[in-house]
Amino acid sequence: MNQEFWTDRLAGFAEPTRLGSERAAGDEAGNGTVECESASLAGLKQAGAPAGVPPEHVVTAAWSLVLAAHAGTSDVVFGVRPAGVDEPTPLRVRLRYDLPLTAFFASLRAHLEAGLAQPAPTEAELSALAGLAEGTALFDKVVRWDHDTGIRHALELRLDLGEPNLRVRLDYARDRISSADARRLLDDLDRLLNEMVVRSGATALHEFTVLSPEEENRILRRWNDTAVRRDPACIHELVEAQAARTPDALAVVQGEDRLTYAELDDAAGKLARRLAASGVGPGDFVALRLRRSVHTVVALLGVLKAGAAYAPIEPSLPPERAQALLATLEAPVLITDRDQVAAARELGEREVLWVGEPDGTPGWALDDPGPGAPRPRRAQPDDQAYVIFTSGSTGTPKGVLLSHAPVVNLIEWVNTTYGMGPADRVLFLTSLGFDLSVYDVFGVLAAGGSIRVATDEEIRDPRRLLSILDEEPITFWDSAPAALQQLEPFFALRGPRAEHSLRLVFLSGDWVPVTLPDSVRTAFGAPRVIALGGATEAAIWSNFFPVERVDPGWASIPYGRPIDNARYYVLDGGLRPAVVGAPGDLYIGGDCLALGYHGDPAKTADKFIPDPFGDVPGARLYATGDRAKYWADGTIEFLGRQDDQVKLRGFRIELGEVESALAAGPGVASAVALVLDEQLVGYVVRAPGEEPDIAVLREQLAQRLPAYMVPSQLVVLDALPVTPNGKLDRRALPAPQPPVPYLEPGTPVEKAIADLWSEVLGVERVGVVDNFFDLGGHSLLITQLMARVKAALEVDVPMTAVLDNQTLGEFSAVVEAALLEELDA
Repeated sequence: MNQEFWTDRLAGFAEPTRLGSERAAGDEAGNGTVECESASLAGLKQAGAPAGVPPEHVVTAAWSLVLAAHAGTSDVVFGVRPAGVDEPTPLRVRLRYDLPLTAFFASLRAHLEAGLAQPAPTEAELSALAGLAEGTALFDKVVRWDHDTGIRHALELRLDLGEPNLRVRLDYARDRISSADARRLLDDLDRLLNEMVVRSGATALHEFTVLSPEEENRILRRWNDTAVRRDPACIHELVEAQAARTPDALAVVQGEDRLTYAELDDAAGKLARRLAASGVGPGDFVALRLRRSVHTVVALLGVLKAGAAYAPIEPSLPPERAQALLATLEAPVLITDRDQVAAARELGEREVLWVGEPDGTPGWALDDPGPGAPRPRRAQPDDQAYVIFTSGSTGTPKGVLLSHAPVVNLIEWVNTTYGMGPADRVLFLTSLGFDLSVYDVFGVLAAGGSIRVATDEEIRDPRRLLSILDEEPITFWDSAPAALQQLEPFFALRGPRAEHSLRLVFLSGDWVPVTLPDSVRTAFGAPRVIALGGATEAAIWSNFFPVERVDPGWASIPYGRPIDNARYYVLDGGLRPAVVGAPGDLYIGGDCLALGYHGDPAKTADKFIPDPFGDVPGARLYATGDRAKYWADGTIEFLGRQDDQVKLRGFRIELGEVESALAAGPGVASAVALVLDEQLVGYVVRAPGEEPDIAVLREQLAQRLPAYMVPSQLVVLDALPVTPNGKLDRRALPAPQPPVPYLEPGTPVEKAIADLWSEVLGVERVGVVDNFFDLGGHSLLITQLMARVKAALEVDVPMTAVLDNQTLGEFSAVVEAALLEELDA
């Protein structure tokens, strides 16, 4: 074997070529066969003549395009076995969609002949050179230039080059590929070959497609038939209209602070006049550095009524980062809380106003500017409304700039689709820097509902949030999944509720665990659970999926379908519609898109591209950077980020599937999986009063998942860490700890405490350096431990002693000190 040749040929190959519809393993045994008569042999010879390639090379080239389309990749490897050759030779095809057909034929021939000229390597040698796990074949799909019987691979295409027409037969393993999918592969090959025969050799590859015109129309048109006429409006105008209808209705509440619609509109109007007096109007930004309160809602509405756009600057941001964001905005005014005025003034030279109850301090944002002050200028629907800063791949935040019109479209879609009205109340807990807050404020107010503003202290206390849901008339929850998962461990403590005020739950911004919807329905009297997706660049949400029955086979909750006036496309590397079932790149189009990135025209041009399918001049598509695929009914399944694909040793890991299996384990409330340092790690949140048995959990995982998807380490947590936006904070998940050596307890107190820990934690032995929480301890078991320490040793130690002294040796020292203190007394 020429190791240098094959190492170079396979360099950078990510994983074995796998079709989107292919099963890892199935119950159906045996092999199947489909056949068809395809293009004329004379036509194939003529098509290959300019490149000097025979018909079998033309078919092989077409087959590579079919495999690429169905695998959702531009880099495929499959085997080629000419007649009279015992073992297939691997052929790697890396597609360039701008390449003319003739040049593609010539390139493929050169690569194939070079490979056939090399000594045939074994499958094990090829796998090792490609960096695949032992026992993983580099390819299991083969083209055979003969029509003999017998199948050794999952998929074998056999050619019969007899006159007058090519005959092809596809043999397939039934446990891997369905008969319908096999027939479709052959039909796609036939369509492509006939297209190659009739088209010029100068035709670029991106002009060839395996889709029929009917399939293409279904994907591009029927599944995106979302057009609904909306009257042009601005966001704040929806709230003003509601205030005129129901002036005395409650609009915002936080504790004793309450505002009716009339009071809210009046206060926001005063702020708008104050901003206008400072020269603020359409085209300007007003920075908001505010804690959550009823005054926050006044500030949001007031900025829009002034015709300006608001820009949230989180109070928790370090001063340097806040200064950098403010510098990009050139905002003439910053609005903050009364006690933060001094700190706000240190962030730069601009006018600082404050909101809250008036106390005579200068700079109150609602001060009357006087009769001669200019009146606020009204914004138009296409004017900028807000900018949200999102994390950038370079470390520099991106300011996503939205106009009014797409947000109004989203608000009216939600309120119409889900019947939002005066009886609804949202628990507002999302940061202003997370665009879910835009609907929570303006969408709910446009419907005549009310906003219950959660305090920062309440948001940090999952039990308190659950009690608010249970004790107050909250009808609507809207958050990232992790924010609601924080409450999940406490559902069992107060039991399921047959009836509850909560009627609607929106989950978005991250993966929705497959176990969460049913858990929520049980806990809150069966509210409707809706998974939503999209991007900040596409006006909050632009797709949705009502989560009803959760299929046990799902790895994650589906993305769903586009909302009104939004369009979704799953495209291949040539910006063509991807085959249904095949992964592709996700693009969003329609009337939901942002204006672009503030102050970054190059980034805007890179991510917002001309829409090749749009009927309106100037239509754009937003390149999300996500991977997705279509189901047969048009439902979109989200597959993850393009730049964050999880692979280990040549295997693509479906983290959602791992998390679903973990969450199904005994004693587990919820779970997360991720890859750290080339290891798959599972994090499980213990259910209240229960303790997951790691050994049992591993055994169950081994029964449900292939070996490469079973985490090498499992970590038990009390709760999942979340960001201020309510998303799962993956960076805050603790790194798994290496096992500590066993150190036998030495002193009498250490031995006594070790026995108590062993009883409480249910472990066989405890060493001096063992950690209470690493052994499965949690807050509920601390109470039991304190009671046993009191009973056995007749000494009181505070519960915080375990939190501050987590190893057996450290905690024993605290207990021993307490005993000595009592003896001295």
